[in-house]
Amino acid sequence: MLRPPLRAATPSTDCEALSDVSLVLILLGAVLVAVALFNKVPSYVPGRFPTARTGHGARAGRGGSVATAQHSGVRPRVRLVSAKLTEQGQALLTTLGGSALIVAFFLNLSGL
Repeated sequence: MLRPPLRAATPSTDCEALSDVSLVLILLGAVLVAVALFNKVPSYVPGRFPTARTGHGARAGRGGSVATAQHSGVRPRVRLVSAKLTEQGQALLTTLGGSALIVAFFLNLSGL
C-alpha cells in the first residue's frame, strides 16, 4: 500500500489559532484592565432555601393561612461590589493588564 506523503507544517497552519499562553494573557490582561477602569469586582452571594414561617402573637393559636406562609427561596447570584482601589492601585492594575495584553499580542504575532 502506498501512503500519501507527509506534509511539513507550514507557518500559515501553525499561526491559525492562538496559543494557550496568549489566550491566558489576554484574559488576565482584560480582567485587570476592567477592574482598574470600573473599580468593581464580582462577589458571590449564596442563596437561601425556602423556609416555613410560624405565626407569632395572637394569631399563632388560630392556625390560619398566614401562620403557614412560606418565604420564597433566593437563588445564588454574583453581584458587583466596589473594589475600593486607590489611584495608585488603579494605575498598577492598568499597567499590569496592559503589559499582559502587549505581551500576548507579540507572542501571537511571533507565532509562539
